[in-house]
Amino acid sequence: MGFLSWLRHLASQWRKKKKERAAQRARVSLDREGNEKRERFQRIVHSTHWTRSLLYIVWTAGPVTLMGLFGGYYIAFGRPPPAQNMLYFFIFSLLSGTIAFFAKILYDVVQGHVKEQDELDMSEAVDKLADLILAVNDLIVGSFEEGEARQREAALQLLRRVDLTPDGVAFAAQELTGDSELAKILGRIDTYRRAGLYSRVRDLNRQYRERIETALEWLQAVSPQAVTVLRERFSGEPPQLERGVPRDEYFIERVLAAIEEDNLFLMTLQDVEEMLILAFELINGREIPMLIFNYSGQWKLARALDQLEEKRSHYRIAQASGSNRLRALASFLVETDEATHEQLPNGLAAQELVARVEAILDQLAKEVSELVQGVRYYGVPMSSQLRAKVDVLARSLALYKAARQGYQQLGKAHVALLEASEEWNKLAHRFGDDASQLQLGPGRRGLRILEKMVWLTEEEKLAVCQHLVAYLQGEELEKRGRRFFTRRDGRLRPLTLEGARQLAVEVALALEPYIHLSRPAVQRGLNASNATYLGGLEPNMSAAEKAALGSAMAKEVQQDMGQAAERLALALVKHYRVDLTEEAREFLVEAYGARPQTLELLANHEPNSGNGPVSFLSLRPPMVAAPKREWYRALIKARQVLS
Repeated sequence: MGFLSWLRHLASQWRKKKKERAAQRARVSLDREGNEKRERFQRIVHSTHWTRSLLYIVWTAGPVTLMGLFGGYYIAFGRPPPAQNMLYFFIFSLLSGTIAFFAKILYDVVQGHVKEQDELDMSEAVDKLADLILAVNDLIVGSFEEGEARQREAALQLLRRVDLTPDGVAFAAQELTGDSELAKILGRIDTYRRAGLYSRVRDLNRQYRERIETALEWLQAVSPQAVTVLRERFSGEPPQLERGVPRDEYFIERVLAAIEEDNLFLMTLQDVEEMLILAFELINGREIPMLIFNYSGQWKLARALDQLEEKRSHYRIAQASGSNRLRALASFLVETDEATHEQLPNGLAAQELVARVEAILDQLAKEVSELVQGVRYYGVPMSSQLRAKVDVLARSLALYKAARQGYQQLGKAHVALLEASEEWNKLAHRFGDDASQLQLGPGRRGLRILEKMVWLTEEEKLAVCQHLVAYLQGEELEKRGRRFFTRRDGRLRPLTLEGARQLAVEVALALEPYIHLSRPAVQRGLNASNATYLGGLEPNMSAAEKAALGSAMAKEVQQDMGQAAERLALALVKHYRVDLTEEAREFLVEAYGARPQTLELLANHEPNSGNGPVSFLSLRPPMVAAPKREWYRALIKARQVLS
């Protein structure tokens, strides 16, 4: 009985499951799984030009094949081909074309989504990069304290626009200088400039020169970067699309230093913007020319040249690292509201910047000491304020020490560069001038200039875009209205300064395998080039409009290699003791558009005139003293109180 009851139970369970399966088949399925391929197949079938494709196959298999077969057979054998051969080739061509046609449809159904996804990744990357450039630009302006500093920075952004009207120029000048009469004069100058009446521009310049110079002298103290832009506007020389926008020098070195030392504060928001612009223009087809030099000949000279180039690269990095870290400290103090932009403006001389930073750190240490006394007397209410000040002071001291170490390393790198230079000079003198001088004309031996381009292939563009899209999706970075947000702990948080800096690091990592940002020659080439003008970007543009604008602006920038040629000539004369002959000067002027006056000055430089080593220090590095004991004493006492 037990066995029969077990069988009845199995039968009832089987009938129950059968009814459930039938009921499920009767229901309407709301699951979209499996419909994607069917929809893609229908879309491909509807988008295929069946009539045109079949007519093409019939035309190729019929008249084209038969005429080709008849002509070839008749020329080779002197008689028409047999009917069986004609039929064979007709059927062969017809079947081959038909099979290939349906194979393409099958491939589009199976692998077509990969191409569609690649196009979506490219579009999303261009769209997000453009919006991030605008967002970081707004962060730069927003990082200035509310008031005159932010007003001047916004006015400077306006004056850099190519399409600014005379009224806009006058408005920006008034915001920048606070002089309404001078702003009206600048508006009149821009009106005459647009009409091509440059004689009137010169008249107004002569008439108001003293007033203009007074305003620029005042502006030099509060916004040095604005002086150059405003002076060009007064001279009737506005920004031009063809020239592009000058890059912030050494921005690549600062980003790479932040990666190497795992310290995001070694880069500024301007560096973030420059890195995003570089990625945007390369993805949109920008080709950036650069000049390098190479030696082929005596192996000892070749090795000495490689060592000299390596030491010069280390020297340039050491030269930039000290100022970069000092600049990063100044930006950090402004971001944390411990200093104002009037106290630490961009473009300030290094020695003056050191003096102002030390004064601000003195004041910060004094405030920490006062808060320590307050916590001891009043207890917990002041501890949170003290903790915030302690964090700022500790990070400031770390950046100050890093800046001091950077300038100390500059001296060591300078000594190593002198030794490598002396070794090159000895070998060049031993093997003769012809072995170490710049060679022109045909041939491969000697010191020669090479032209190279920094650009991305279609496959590399796709790889960079996929890298960036994967990062942005992983960070859940999304745009809401006019601002970017990241999702953390299920909540949306605005894009922070740290998040923007991390984004620049990710862009550098995405570009490095393809354009090799870590190579000194690439860094020099990019620093010598101008960036694409992207003033036409607007927040409400579609992805297609942003891509079209980026591609058009990348083609608009002239491939000006004059600045790169002048920098290369300076390096050859100053570091490699190469004589810049008249023939070499003519070549650099005619081939690359270098300025004859600059080359003439370099040619008059006599590198071999001295008996001793020649210093390569272009500027005397600032004296950065050791951190003061008062700073450490305030920090230690504060930490003791908080612990």
